[in-house]
Amino acid sequence: MSVAKMVYQSFVCSKKLTQLLAHGKKSIYHGRSPDAGTYPILVYSVISDVPALSVDGAELERRVTVRIHIMTKDGRFREIHKAVQNALLPLGFVRAQTQEFVEKDIFVEITDYRTAMEGE
Repeated sequence: MSVAKMVYQSFVCSKKLTQLLAHGKKSIYHGRSPDAGTYPILVYSVISDVPALSVDGAELERRVTVRIHIMTKDGRFREIHKAVQNALLPLGFVRAQTQEFVEKDIFVEITDYRTAMEGE
C-alpha cells in the first residue's frame, strides 16, 4: 500500500477526526482541494520519500515526509491537529514542524510528519 493510501485510510478510520471536519470523510483531500466552500477541511500529500540506507545497491530504509494542511474559517486548529496526530502516530510518524498563515479569509495550519520505512 502506498504511503498516501495508508495515511488516507488512517484519517477516514478516525471518527474523532472526521467528526471535526465540515463534511466528514468528504472533507479530506489528497494533494489539493477545490474551493471547498465549507470548512474545516484537511489536505494531505507526501512531499518527500528519499532513500536513507542502501546496501549493495538495495534500498533498505527510506524517510518519508507527509504534509498536512488544516484549513478553517475561524483559526481553531487544536482539536483537528490532535486528531491528525493521533491518527498518524500509530503509523510511526512524528511531527517535524508546524506553521500557520492566513490567506484571504482562510486560516491554514501546515504540519509536516516524518517516518522511516522499510525500503522498496
